[in-house]
Amino acid sequence: MTSNAFKPYRGTSSKIELDLREELSRLLYGAEDEIAKGNVGLLRRMRRDEDGELMRCPCRNKITDEPDRDFFCRYCHGHGYFWDEYKIVYYRNDDAFRKSKGKVKEFEGVLFYFEWNADIEPTDYIVEVALDKEGRPLQPVQRIKVYDILSSDTFNADRGRVEFWQIRAKERREWSVWYGVKNRQHN
Repeated sequence: MTSNAFKPYRGTSSKIELDLREELSRLLYGAEDEIAKGNVGLLRRMRRDEDGELMRCPCRNKITDEPDRDFFCRYCHGHGYFWDEYKIVYYRNDDAFRKSKGKVKEFEGVLFYFEWNADIEPTDYIVEVALDKEGRPLQPVQRIKVYDILSSDTFNADRGRVEFWQIRAKERREWSVWYGVKNRQHN
């Protein structure tokens, strides 16, 4: 047995498994022999205080503890907490059909794939932005859709190393108490 058998991520012919981190990086950012397929977006991360609690926006109702959805809050945009946005690169799978024991089963949501070092929490949001023909964000940035994170899973290699993240998310609808769903399309 060679000494590389215990080092599966070295560039030798005795690899035990693929380096999925490298493969996802090639998929997202491209390589000499591959076109980049990653989408640029924003990660809306909720701010936390010294105790690790989410920082509440003053627009939250004192009785119901819900954010004000009838009037646009310029600080939290209806989330009820302060947040910051960061540029992210992801791969999005729009295929909403999955096989379940020979049958096709549909689930609501979109799958996003992120690199192993992504720091995503369930309280965060994924924001889709408008892109130009070259795949770069339009300036000024135009936010198209916001996605709630439903679940996040890490995919590990045989030796336990995190290879990538799979995030299942659902588009967030903008609600108003008085008018129902905002931006609803009428036939």
